[in-house]
Amino acid sequence: MSMESKAGESASDIQERLKEKERAAQAEREQATKKPKRGGRKWLLPALIVASLGITGFALLRPHGPKATPVNVVTAATETLTKTVNGTGTAKAEVSRSLSFPVAGNVARVSVKVGDEVQQGDVLAELNTDSMGRDLAAAQASLTSAQADLTRAEATQRETQRDTARQRQNAQNALASAQSALSSAERNLQNQQALFRVGATSTQALQTAQDSRDDARRKVQSARDDLDFARNKGNESGQAAVTQAQAALESAKVRVQNLQQSLADAKLRAPTAGVVSVVNITAGNPAPAAQSAIEITDPNRVYLEVPFDETRAADLAVGQPASVQFDALPTQTLSGTVSRVEPTARSSGQVSSVLVRIRLPDARDVKPGFTGTATVTTRRLKDAVTVPLETTTEAGGKTQVWKVTPKAELTTGLVLVGTVAPVDVTIQERNASKAAVSGVNAGDLIVTPSPSDLKDGQEVSYSAPQPAAVKP
Repeated sequence: MSMESKAGESASDIQERLKEKERAAQAEREQATKKPKRGGRKWLLPALIVASLGITGFALLRPHGPKATPVNVVTAATETLTKTVNGTGTAKAEVSRSLSFPVAGNVARVSVKVGDEVQQGDVLAELNTDSMGRDLAAAQASLTSAQADLTRAEATQRETQRDTARQRQNAQNALASAQSALSSAERNLQNQQALFRVGATSTQALQTAQDSRDDARRKVQSARDDLDFARNKGNESGQAAVTQAQAALESAKVRVQNLQQSLADAKLRAPTAGVVSVVNITAGNPAPAAQSAIEITDPNRVYLEVPFDETRAADLAVGQPASVQFDALPTQTLSGTVSRVEPTARSSGQVSSVLVRIRLPDARDVKPGFTGTATVTTRRLKDAVTVPLETTTEAGGKTQVWKVTPKAELTTGLVLVGTVAPVDVTIQERNASKAAVSGVNAGDLIVTPSPSDLKDGQEVSYSAPQPAAVKP
């Protein structure tokens, strides 16, 4: 065999030749242990051993070409690449009600303390209502008086209306009588005029008839004026007094209602079931209106508020799953969902962050104020070919890995030989330890970490990695 062919032998070929030499040496040793011929026992066995060692040493020491560069390799795997971001925040009650008295006053009683469980409608605290009670009694008396005034005004109006109706009827009768008298006077005048033309009556009689007719006309007009007055008086009579009494009654009702509401507002009630988390008032001291007196939270509806760094918040979105661990509950890992991402960042010194709310549907043991660390899954890339990040390198504006092409069949536990070549890959996604790439296939052998001293086509030796499990 020529030197060139020896230099091109693989590691497996070398091992096979060594095994053959060992088998030959073993056969010679077995032959030497057989009974030798007379006179040759003393020198034959040592000679055979020396010859065997010489042959073995020659096989091991003779040159076999350039030595392969040792490297470590990993297998590109097919799996689901998960990208996450982490952040630490504070648990808060999803339902928290800040309660205050709508009216100002001195606190008479506080019926709860922090930590008490309350039901909807429970009285939590009360104001002193002595002055309110007196005011309400006076207002109710005024209401009763106003109601009586209205009753009298309405009765007076009804009586006035009856009088007006009688006056209207009398005026109508008087008008009818005046109209009848006018008709008679006009007929009498017509008769006197006819008689005067034939000389059958005197001028004085004619004048008397005319005067009677004119007087009858004046009486008709007077009766009409009386009837109009009676009608108008009927529409207006008593209405002004009734209107005034009605207005006074409504004012008294409003006064009573307002005082009754003030009395009701003097009792601070729980609008919903929950746990008292804050008490800011004490008996005997004033409770200013519209300021928080007591706070109630629902302990079963909790969320984690996390300020994520602005550089990591870009991938966060509503609906993403999260796992949360609280310092106070080290053995529990809770599942949650991103329910809100603030649209604007908040700055504190040189740091900007985005507040993210993670809803925790099963957080019975979590109390508002607990500190928790959330891991939010921002992306899951299924069936991705992945390699460790340390196997990648940037060269000439491209991302590369060094792929090993074996020269012998992979057998776990043996030192193997192969050649390397740089392969351009495209990173589709990455997390803290791995990258999903295109350009290599699952099962390809990749040098790790990315080397800086290898050349394309260079021979390397390596130990076969364990087969990569294909993850769902």
